[in-house]
Amino acid sequence: MASLDPGIGEKFSHRTQRAINHDGTFNVRRRSKRIRHDPYQRLILMTWTRFFAELGLLLVVINATFALSYMALGLQNLPGVVASRNWGQNFLSALFFSVQTFTSVGYGHVYPGSNGAGALSSVEALVGVLTFALATGLLYGRFSRPVARIQFSRIAIISRRPGTGGPCLQFRVANRRDNTLVDVSARVIVKFVDPVTLNFSYAALSLEREAVSLLPLTWTLVHDLTPGSPLHGLGPADYEARNVEIIVLLKSYDDTFAQDVHARNSYIHSEILWNRRFIRAYEVEDDGITVVDLDALDATDPLDEANER
Repeated sequence: MASLDPGIGEKFSHRTQRAINHDGTFNVRRRSKRIRHDPYQRLILMTWTRFFAELGLLLVVINATFALSYMALGLQNLPGVVASRNWGQNFLSALFFSVQTFTSVGYGHVYPGSNGAGALSSVEALVGVLTFALATGLLYGRFSRPVARIQFSRIAIISRRPGTGGPCLQFRVANRRDNTLVDVSARVIVKFVDPVTLNFSYAALSLEREAVSLLPLTWTLVHDLTPGSPLHGLGPADYEARNVEIIVLLKSYDDTFAQDVHARNSYIHSEILWNRRFIRAYEVEDDGITVVDLDALDATDPLDEANER
């Protein structure tokens, strides 16, 4: 079988996990003593929950550091602060003054009362301006980054063509957003694993339709299991023995961002159901509007016995 390695590799000494996860990430971990981590890329790609958690932690650490610095300088340098025998209360007073300085809110009854406190508060004000400028840039970068919200069906199926009864591999995709995707094209590759050498081999899977002009509804991608197909004649046991993985690469033009966007997914042998058919995932309401049910993208029925014969 001719090699069609998309860049995942061919020769391995141990059994590996799937090449591509359902979220489009690769099961690859980089290791090097000289590797340089890109903090910008990390902050752009992490989840929103983790982003705000790390940003909040950074703000707490910065303000706590300056609060301790004001305490080391002496709270008598901050007129309006009544020193207490309670260290925690003194820290909170210095922390609140630090927050006012850091955010440039302005001073109330507490203000720098010496040259040292004035210099320290000036440095903190500068740090605050730079920190908020960086946070604003990161927020804009995260919101403006073009990401294709393509939803893949969680499973692929081996079905049969209505009428002809020919076997075929199918899976579905849909756009989760209300924006318009145009010129959507798909490339599908099957990955085999040699059970002895554990090496990979690849082959392209031809599709009934490799592109659609628009994607307002769902798109069922179909590969016919004809004698020319790399999957022809293989059963569930063969898929498992050879660790078959169906790799899907989608490309489309997003008119919102005015640029191309990409999406990836894969199906391993345990995610391929046999002798099933997809249930239509959209319907027309009384007002004539078509409604796409994204929750039904994975809905299937068993094939009728009449279709299987």
